[in-house]
Amino acid sequence: MLCPCGSTLLFNACCQLYITQQQQPSTAEQLMRSRFSAYATKNGQYIFATYGAAQQLKQSLGEIQAWADECLWLALKIHASSKNTVEFSAYYVVDNTLWELREKSNFTVEENQWRYLDGDITEHNQIKKIKRNELCPCNQYATAWSAKKGKKFKQCCAKSQVRSF
Repeated sequence: MLCPCGSTLLFNACCQLYITQQQQPSTAEQLMRSRFSAYATKNGQYIFATYGAAQQLKQSLGEIQAWADECLWLALKIHASSKNTVEFSAYYVVDNTLWELREKSNFTVEENQWRYLDGDITEHNQIKKIKRNELCPCNQYATAWSAKKGKKFKQCCAKSQVRSF
């Protein structure tokens, strides 16, 4: 399976290495991509663990996991990346509705590891309600890791809102 982060690599050669702690991300963008992949693969523990220490105190693992489970994360698009910030759009489906979440995220290094600090959501738009017989929206994004070419929504992502990895 391709990595959910939108790279051309397989998941086990890309973000899975970070999520399973076989490697540490060496840039803010790598951490951002691995966090998206953790949402896509429903790994709330990794998302929680990659918050900065002060931010972890404000988070609930249960709420993070519920948000990951509720959504089907389709694609990630990186708009800009610098040493400590990454601006991205994440596309996801919840309740048969396609959404775009655009955020400029801030990162820092704590104890020699990249951590997510916070982010400014610049857009959070409902793109459209998806009809069962429409082409699945995962086919619209070049970086969609789950795309099944030409499948209708009812035969693709609507059928598998909960994925196992």
